[in-house]
Amino acid sequence: MQIIPSKPLSQTWLKASVIGSIWASVEIILGSFLHNLKIPLSGMILSFISVWLLISFLQVWKENGLIMRAGIICALMKSISPSALILGPMIGIFTEAILIELFILMLGKNLIGYMIGGAFAVLATLIQKLVSLLILYGFDFIKILSDLYLFAVKQIDLEHLSPTFLIILIVFIYIITGMAGAIAGYTTGLKYLKTKSFSDHQHEVVLNTKNKLSENPINQSYSLIFLLINLFSIGAILFLMNTPHFIAAIVSSITYMGFCILKYKNSLKRLKKISFWVSFMIITFAAAFLWNGFSHGAFFSMDGLIIGLKMNARAIIIVIGFASLSVELKNPVIKSLLYHRGFASLYQSLSLAFSALPFFLSNLSKSKNKKKGISGISFHGLLGQAEALLNIFEKEHLLRPQVVIITGEIHQGKTTFAQKIVADLHEQKIRIAGFFSVGINENGIRTGFNLVDIGSSRQIELCSDKKNEKRLKFGRYYFNSDAISLGNEILNANNLSDKQLIVIDEVGHLELNGQGWNNAIENITRISTVPQLWIVRKSLVQKSIRRWNIGDVYIYDISESTVIDVENKIKELK
Repeated sequence: MQIIPSKPLSQTWLKASVIGSIWASVEIILGSFLHNLKIPLSGMILSFISVWLLISFLQVWKENGLIMRAGIICALMKSISPSALILGPMIGIFTEAILIELFILMLGKNLIGYMIGGAFAVLATLIQKLVSLLILYGFDFIKILSDLYLFAVKQIDLEHLSPTFLIILIVFIYIITGMAGAIAGYTTGLKYLKTKSFSDHQHEVVLNTKNKLSENPINQSYSLIFLLINLFSIGAILFLMNTPHFIAAIVSSITYMGFCILKYKNSLKRLKKISFWVSFMIITFAAAFLWNGFSHGAFFSMDGLIIGLKMNARAIIIVIGFASLSVELKNPVIKSLLYHRGFASLYQSLSLAFSALPFFLSNLSKSKNKKKGISGISFHGLLGQAEALLNIFEKEHLLRPQVVIITGEIHQGKTTFAQKIVADLHEQKIRIAGFFSVGINENGIRTGFNLVDIGSSRQIELCSDKKNEKRLKFGRYYFNSDAISLGNEILNANNLSDKQLIVIDEVGHLELNGQGWNNAIENITRISTVPQLWIVRKSLVQKSIRRWNIGDVYIYDISESTVIDVENKIKELK
C-alpha cells in the first residue's frame, strides 16, 4: 500500500481565497453597475474601489504575498462568464495586485507604500486600456486619436495646448485617485481593528457547496491541437494584415472566422452587442474624415476609410479569436498539468473561493440596491464577514474525504477485486452507494461496459465499441448519455448522506477530461467526508489524485494487496 497524505493550504492561501472571493464579487457587481449606467472613467472608479478594499485587508492580515495570490484567484474567478474568459479585466486585476504587492515589498507596509502602490495600480488601468486598444486596432489608432485631438482643440480655439499637457493631466488624475483609494483603505482597516468586537466575528456567511461556477460544461470538448490552431491563426492573420498580401489576409480571416463560428458557439457574443458596432462606425468614419484631412484640406479620405475598415477587421479577428482561445484555456488537461507543476494550492484555493462567491454576490447586490448605488456597500461589514469566512474555510478545508484507490493494469481484474470487497462489506452491514463498470465480452473480446448500481443492482449499457452517432465518442467507445446521467444521479450528494462508503468504478480519461462523473466527483469531494473507493488504472492514478480536492489517499495495487487488506483500511476510515 502507498499512502499519499493531503497537504492542507497555508494561512496565506486561505486568506487569499477569502479576499479573492470578496474582490471578485465587488468586481462583478460594481463592474456591471458602472457598465450598465455608462459612467465615464468606470475603469478608474472600479480600480479605486479595488485599491480601497485591498489596502483595508492589509491592515487586518499582514502576510507577504497575500495580495498577489488574491489577485490570481480573483482574476481566474472572472472566467465564470459562460461565453469565454474575460481576458482584459483578468489581466487588469492581476496587474493591480502585482503592483500593490511590489511597492509594498519595496517600501514596506506603511501609508507611503500603500499610496504609491495604489497610484500605480489605478494608473495601470489607463495603460491597460491603451494597450488593449492598440491590440484591437493597431498603431493606426494612435494617428486617428492625434488627428481627433487636433480637430477638437481647433474647434475650441485651444491649439496652444499640447498633447503632452493633456496626457500629464490625465495621468495626474489617475495617480491622485489611486492614492486616495489607498488612504481610504488604510483608514477603513484601522477603524475596523479599533471598533470590532467579538460579535463582529459572528457574521453569517453561507457557502454554496453545490455551486457550479467552476465546473466545465458537460457538452464542451477541448483539444490542445485546437488551442495551437487558434494561437497560430490569430498571429498569422494579424501578420498578413500588415503586409501587402491583401487577398491572403481576407481569405485566411474568413476561413478562421468560419471555423470559430462552427466550433465555438459563443464566439460571436461580443459582436452581437450594439456597443461594438457603435465603436465600429465611429472608428471607420473617424478614419475616413480625419486621415490626413487637415494636412491636405480634404473632407473625406478613401485611404482613411480603408484604414478604418482594416482596423475594425483586426478588432473582429481579435474578439472572435480571444473568445475561442479562452474556451480552450479551460481545458481540464491544462488544469491537470498546472496542478502537477505545483499549482495545487491555487486550485484548492479557487474551489474554496468559488463556494463563497454566490453568497457575496447576493449580499452585495442587496446592499447596492437598498442604498441605490455604490455607497450601500460597507467595507467595514465586508472585513467582518471576511474573518468569519476565514474561520469557515479553516474548518471546511480540513473536512475532505479520504480515498482508497484500487489500481492495476487494463483487464487485470480491478472491478472483480472491488466487487469482492463490496460483497464482504455488505455482509458486515456497511452502507454503500456507487456503481461498477462491468465489462461486456463477445467471443472473448471486450466490446463495452455495463453500469451496475450497487444499491439497486440495476444495469444499463454504459458504452460500446459499436458505432452510434447519437452517443458521445471517447477513445474507441460510444458512451450512453442515460448511463452517465444515472451514474451522476447515484453520486448526487442528496443520496449519500447516510452512506459509509462511496464506490466509483472507474475514474478514467473521461473524468480527467472534464466529462463522465467529473462534476459529481467535484461536488462530493467538496461537500462530503464519506470515504470513497475509486477504481483507477495504474497509468492514471497520479493524475486522478491531483484532479480533485481530496484528503489522504491509500493506493492498493491488486497484484500486491489482498481483499482483506483493503477491507480493513475501509473499516478503519468509516
